[in-house]
Amino acid sequence: MFNDTDEIRKLRQKYNLQMQQSGIKTFQDMSRIETDALEGGVLSQKYKELIALGISISNACYG
Repeated sequence: MFNDTDEIRKLRQKYNLQMQQSGIKTFQDMSRIETDALEGGVLSQKYKELIALGISISNACYG
């Protein structure tokens, strides 16, 4: 389906932009939450993404 992660990111950005421009407040709030969650702090974005990947693999394999 997708050959690399850049394709996935571009497609995701495209649809996220469409949702934000729809005027529905929920989509705007979710975008803000995602941005806030990925900000650097105690854990960098890299480690947060690795943790999320581990959780998604665990849920798909054992859930």
